[in-house]
Amino acid sequence: MTKDASILSVVGLNVEIPVPGATLRPVRDVSLNVGRGETLAVVGESGCGKSLTALAIMGLLPRQAKVQSTSLDLNGESLDAASAKRWRELRGDRIAMIFQDPMTALDPCYRIGDQMCEILLQHRKMSRSDALARSRDLLGKVGIPAPTERLKQYPHQLSGGLRQRVMIAMALLCEPELIIADEPTTALDVTIQAQILRLLRDIQRETKIGLLLITHDLGVVAGMADRIVVMYGGEVVEVGTCDQVLAKPLHPYTEGLVRSIPVPGETQQGETLGYIPGVVPRQVGELKTCGFVDRCPYAADACRAGPISLREAGDGRVMRCVMPVDGSGRDPAVWLLPDEENTEIPLSYGSV
Repeated sequence: MTKDASILSVVGLNVEIPVPGATLRPVRDVSLNVGRGETLAVVGESGCGKSLTALAIMGLLPRQAKVQSTSLDLNGESLDAASAKRWRELRGDRIAMIFQDPMTALDPCYRIGDQMCEILLQHRKMSRSDALARSRDLLGKVGIPAPTERLKQYPHQLSGGLRQRVMIAMALLCEPELIIADEPTTALDVTIQAQILRLLRDIQRETKIGLLLITHDLGVVAGMADRIVVMYGGEVVEVGTCDQVLAKPLHPYTEGLVRSIPVPGETQQGETLGYIPGVVPRQVGELKTCGFVDRCPYAADACRAGPISLREAGDGRVMRCVMPVDGSGRDPAVWLLPDEENTEIPLSYGSV
């Protein structure tokens, strides 16, 4: 995809946060782009920098966080030096975010109608009656029954699924060019998850908005994404189309993620799934080796010689690894659970 076709273009994004005695670097040289009508999924375990990347793009990190980038463009407008006033004009209007937990994202002290109208009164300068009508229409569009009554309710009076739908409606109020959805189905049951994802997909097809989907659930990715960015330890380690990445992962971390989930129609009942040993390390200081070296079953001397750069892997794919692109030298058995005598190895299971 060319830069001209991108709604969002991020190049060389870095985030540094001072902590006692050190500097935390949770986002390192991240580059990505989202096209009109495209869904880009950012995947990885918790602690890999996905949400911080989104918050940095939205300009929502705390003041003590230092954010730098080579370029950060929203549909041709550079946001690198955008003022606080300009960010307030953009957020909710041209770029919107669906936060991970709607119960904490919605203000418990204000009715749903008041919170939705505030966005329209701020960005569209319309009358309150028109703002209420627009809010009511959006609630109906996202499948909320009795929208007029819901506008009068407080967040605690709605179920988790309804609150998530309210968040989606709020993100759509000003018809933004880009929506960032950070784990939009977290804490929802499977049936409601499917409804929310179908709703997002239908809205995107209708409005042609760009969607940046942040998740750790590869099942969600398989049904939603056009392209995938895999993050580990604050870095991008692999990029490719959804079919490419899920069918033939190139980076060992991506391979571990894919092998740790059951495949419908292929994984048999009782069959052992793969796993990734250890946990995501704390991102403090400069990297002196490959970030995944301590958890990688294929680690070699070259992985410890210094930081690994992204490289082209053909067909528009990139990867941050020294291993051959053709997959030679890989053994799928390395991702299987260890024998009982080896169970002292710390494991990180989780849903990936």
